[in-house]
Amino acid sequence: MSNQNPPPGDYPPPGNYPSPGEYPQQGGYQQGGYQQQPVAPKNTIGTVALVLAILGVLFSWTIVGGVVLGLIAIVLGFIGRSRYKKRTATNGKVSLFAIILGFVAAALSIVLVVVGIGLFNAGGGQDFTECINQAGSDTAAQQQCADEFQQNLEDRFDDSTPN
Repeated sequence: MSNQNPPPGDYPPPGNYPSPGEYPQQGGYQQGGYQQQPVAPKNTIGTVALVLAILGVLFSWTIVGGVVLGLIAIVLGFIGRSRYKKRTATNGKVSLFAIILGFVAAALSIVLVVVGIGLFNAGGGQDFTECINQAGSDTAAQQQCADEFQQNLEDRFDDSTPN
């Protein structure tokens, strides 16, 4: 018979083993299964979308303010809603509100621009534009165009003058 010795290593003395249930816990695992670390929600995009939507409504009298910021808010709002549905974000209502306000900002801006162009044209805007183009870089001629345009507006929209 051959003498079999165990491989070299650090072994506890014989009979000094832990009883079942006393084994030390391994890192990341519990007796019931794997312990998952909590992850912070990714709410930044939804919040940014809401801020941009509010700015879009406040600046809807400009194309950049209303249309551009509104459309960016809509896109980011949909990304935020997607994250909410995937349960990586917790601000689904904020993202939804950003989408709605983004649509309001873009629509309001488009309406205001269309109405503004209509009023400009109704007040003799094309004549003013032609006058400015003919004036070139002559500031006195440009000022005369502006004065004539202002007088034209006052004549057309003044309620005190009889029709």
